[in-house]
Amino acid sequence: MINTLRHIPVILLCAFALLACGIQKPANQNQVSKGDSDSQQQQMEQMEPKFLYLAAQNALKDGNRELASQLLSALVTKDPDSIVPHIQLAELLLQLGHTEEAEKQIALLLKKNLQKDDHEKLLLSQARLSVSKNEQARALELLDELFKENPINLRGRELQALILSDQNRLAEALTAINESIQVEEIAELRLLQAQLLLKQHENRAAEVALQRIRKLVPDNDTAVLMQSSIALQENDRGKAEELLRDFLNEYPNAMRVGHALGKIMVQDNRIAEAIIIYRDIASRSGDSPEILKTLGMLYFRYNDFEGAEQTFRKLLNTQPDDHNRFFLAASLEALKRPDEAKEIYESINPEGTMGNDAQVRLAGIDFREGNLREALSLLNHLLKTDPQHTEAQLIRSAIRLANGQYKLLLKETEAMLSMDKVHPQLLFNRAVAFDHLKSYDQLEAVLTRLLKSNPEHSEAMNFLGYSYATQGIHLDKAELLINQALSLKPDDGYYLDSLAWVYYQRNEYDKALETQKKAIAKIGDDPVMYEHLGDMLWKTGDFPAARNAWKKSIELKADTPEKLRAKIANGLENDR
Repeated sequence: MINTLRHIPVILLCAFALLACGIQKPANQNQVSKGDSDSQQQQMEQMEPKFLYLAAQNALKDGNRELASQLLSALVTKDPDSIVPHIQLAELLLQLGHTEEAEKQIALLLKKNLQKDDHEKLLLSQARLSVSKNEQARALELLDELFKENPINLRGRELQALILSDQNRLAEALTAINESIQVEEIAELRLLQAQLLLKQHENRAAEVALQRIRKLVPDNDTAVLMQSSIALQENDRGKAEELLRDFLNEYPNAMRVGHALGKIMVQDNRIAEAIIIYRDIASRSGDSPEILKTLGMLYFRYNDFEGAEQTFRKLLNTQPDDHNRFFLAASLEALKRPDEAKEIYESINPEGTMGNDAQVRLAGIDFREGNLREALSLLNHLLKTDPQHTEAQLIRSAIRLANGQYKLLLKETEAMLSMDKVHPQLLFNRAVAFDHLKSYDQLEAVLTRLLKSNPEHSEAMNFLGYSYATQGIHLDKAELLINQALSLKPDDGYYLDSLAWVYYQRNEYDKALETQKKAIAKIGDDPVMYEHLGDMLWKTGDFPAARNAWKKSIELKADTPEKLRAKIANGLENDR
């Protein structure tokens, strides 16, 4: 048989401030008024060069490159002979895409007498400018001039390698790096060498370069991470894991290596091991928000909701965002603390990235508590703006089933069928609606579609088989489908009831009765099962037991008590 109620889905689941100088970064750069901009400019003009430089460095630390460029521009205007800020300004303008302004600053610097280090920096800026103007040949010439002064200028070698790689001149790039290594072997050059070798798919040579890095700088985590990545590309997961574990044993505070090892565990579905690793990384990293977030999600995935709750509460102390609020609430919901969960869901911004999901969870809580009107109000509002939100559609369709609104369910979910991948529960709920409307062709079509995309969906197998049995058609196919479902869930009483009904429809009453007794041993409080039992007992000639089974069905609040009373009075087909 199919029990529709048990298939209703349950949803579980820094502003920059420079106080010393009185300059503030606007909350939104686009909202700065002309007056604010003029005021800020006046403040800069009044500042001493050393304070302008300090403010620029602080702005760069805060990631505000536009403000840093404004501060440096003010500085070089006040002090045209300041070389380092001038070069830094040119670089910054290039990064921001202000090519023409950068070119003007470089032109001014070319007129100055520069010391060796400053001249190197200027040559590098000129090369970057040439790249931005798509003049790669000129950039390479400038870099060659730079390398005559300093063949191991790392930033220059990086730029040279990038240009040559883009031109598919990897051999030339490697030759240039090798020449630098001959002058002085440093880890950064070996890293460039390894990256180029990997682009040429020369994994063994790249591993040699990486091994050299580890000898030069034993605690270099980049080298071991790249070695592990090579092993993963070659499907040698054991080697990848061993490399990371050995490094962690020697350098237990290597957070990136621990993170990489944890990822391997997650990919291999070794969640318990991953949790241990991330828990250790979290303690060593001083509860890094990035690590805590990963740990919290792992607890949640592994259904350790107490661990998830503790982790997300800790995370909210340092990172009070809606993502962390949502998963704290979801953990509380899974721990059957809906009132606490509801309060947190309600604190999540409905217009934010987690807003819709929080509203769906609130609707799910209302649904489970029987507040169907409140749940529908939330869902309908959400679905107006996001009509293909799957979880919202699932809960609304479950409410329609609970209210017996089968036609409305079918109408509301029709548009979802055009999606490339339709949630199996949504298809199943549509099948339940078709069953109640006795639209058996449509029921067969939707369950066939469900089984095509989810071939081991045992509920759909049982449902389709039972539908055939109730109609008395395709009984061999029905038996096959139900037995397939039982092979996946051998102890499911509903599946056994379905199989018993197939036997009953074939007039194999003794076999039906034997199977039905097994079904009732699994589920002893279902009125339909007792009605079936009574029918089978009647057909095997045990009339008193049949009447007792029908009475039991009435006691269990059967939907059709009058039909059962008629059976008790008259038996089946008036045949005693």
